[in-house]
Amino acid sequence: MLKKGLLATLIALSGVFLFVAYTGFAGQEKTGGKEVTITGHVVDPACYISMGLKGEQHKQCAVLCAKAGQAFGILDEEAGILYQVLEGSPGADPNKLLWDHAESKVTVKGIVFNKNGMHAIVPAEVKPAGS
Repeated sequence: MLKKGLLATLIALSGVFLFVAYTGFAGQEKTGGKEVTITGHVVDPACYISMGLKGEQHKQCAVLCAKAGQAFGILDEEAGILYQVLEGSPGADPNKLLWDHAESKVTVKGIVFNKNGMHAIVPAEVKPAGS
């Protein structure tokens, strides 16, 4: 049986190893993205895709869904693209820059990823569109 000190050290080292391995992997994923600025509408992707819901009348529902764990999406209506919002670090809130902009038009600077027809963005900066 391991002593408590040795066990704690092994657990701590395992945690450090997993963190380093994940951040190395996350860093590799970021290199595949492209830094862009997009303008679009912050939506609840589940309600938008399944029921076509968006806009001020849907704001309360979108916020409730996000509080339950749904990441917002950015709908670029001109390009016809819905970007899923992602976070660049483990355990962080992907919606952290978007809470004040639910169901509003915004300009987002960030890293965009496209894979197998899916579009995603890791926002770095968000501001109301036109400001």
